[in-house]
Amino acid sequence: MRRHLILIAVALLAACSYSTERTGDTNDPATGLSKDMRRCIEEHLLNGWSLNLAELNNDLTPEEESALDMAKDYCLNNSNSLKPPTSLDDQLQLPPQLLRAPSAFNSTDPPPGNDAELDLQWQMCGQGDAKACDELFYAAPEGSPYEQFAFSCGGRRNIDCSLLLGAMQLEGELTPSTPSPGEDPNLDAWWDRCSNGSATACGELRLIAPTGSSYAQFASTCGARGTSYCALILEEEGRPPSLALLDPQQQPPGDDEFLDQLWLLCGQKDARACKDLVKYGPANSPYIRFGISCGGRAVAPCPRYFANLENEAP
Repeated sequence: MRRHLILIAVALLAACSYSTERTGDTNDPATGLSKDMRRCIEEHLLNGWSLNLAELNNDLTPEEESALDMAKDYCLNNSNSLKPPTSLDDQLQLPPQLLRAPSAFNSTDPPPGNDAELDLQWQMCGQGDAKACDELFYAAPEGSPYEQFAFSCGGRRNIDCSLLLGAMQLEGELTPSTPSPGEDPNLDAWWDRCSNGSATACGELRLIAPTGSSYAQFASTCGARGTSYCALILEEEGRPPSLALLDPQQQPPGDDEFLDQLWLLCGQKDARACKDLVKYGPANSPYIRFGISCGGRAVAPCPRYFANLENEAP
């Protein structure tokens, strides 16, 4: 359903209005939002989707609605007035070279020139292509400037690049409010909970949904919210139930020698192996579920998740 900008402003006011005492800034009388919050939303829409909030004075398309919702989520999670939450550098232990990356690079830095394909991905990442940043991280040699540049979303920040850069990952007309397909009562129930803002439900749906289905697409973007790191923007209610059936030390199925080797590497915190399991594993197989769950650990982007575990004992 399309909404007028005024109605969205009212919804944003209800969700994230802050007093002068909390933000140190006066609220905009027209929207009720602090000026900093509105500026953040406007800049994120302009930089991520080339949308000018001032021009959205007519009914919004579903894509514009989703963009506005995601910009709001991003600004809420990065407001200094909130309980520090979700940024990786605030909450987690990162390897020093990755932690320093945002200050070590600039988005306009030229690529190293050591690999033509990686150089191209570097340039696209620097220009704000979240997918290119993720692909560069997977392909980059460990500890290399390529890896550091990609992890920092092109010298910007250590956070999920899809969320930071506003990359649309929607399939077709999916939005957070899209009703469940109605093909499977159990999957529909998890869809509805994911739609309502549960990171746990999105993770469970991702683990049990048929490969390539609308259920899987919806879950892999946190309910069509445009990021694969649901914990950054959605409420967690514990581990997805299906994770209890998986374990990093679990032996591979033994159905395919190549996939079994990837399984073992994924269990040993190799993010590229986990990704390849998802890419090459048979549809709806244990291989895919093991890769999706970073080796039975969590439903999250594995490079970032494994970076959090780097300093822990094996």
